[in-house]
Amino acid sequence: MARPKKTVEEEAKEVVAEMVTKPEECDINDMPLKTLGDHMRYNARARAMNKKLKICRYPIKPCPVELHPTDTIVFGRNDQPDNVLPVYLSNDMIEFKMKLYPGKTYDLPRCVIDYLATKGTPIWKWFNNADGSKETRVAHSSPRFAIRTVYKG
Repeated sequence: MARPKKTVEEEAKEVVAEMVTKPEECDINDMPLKTLGDHMRYNARARAMNKKLKICRYPIKPCPVELHPTDTIVFGRNDQPDNVLPVYLSNDMIEFKMKLYPGKTYDLPRCVIDYLATKGTPIWKWFNNADGSKETRVAHSSPRFAIRTVYKG
């Protein structure tokens, strides 16, 4: 006679017990979340435990905007110089929502600056392949936003 199959709850309890009893790591519920590194470590452990449990028991917690390193920039738009840009960036690192006015100075987190810098209009070109065929690919992107860093001295 075969052994009865374990339920999902029993497997989850075993995995959690195994991960919590490791001496070098603290319990995921007791982890301090005071710095950007703490949030990144928590999210990595939450992903690993959720993968082992095969359920989303531990939510991913984005780091507050105040804990991110910031840079001072002057924001501008190349495509529509007079219009306001609503920025909403939500991922595992940050939850950011703000309206940016062209010509104003802002202290923005670096991940938001990188996000804005990657946005652009793609420029397509014909490329010759090694076998003699031609195909169109993105050659480069013309930037939509002018982000000028302000250095404090």
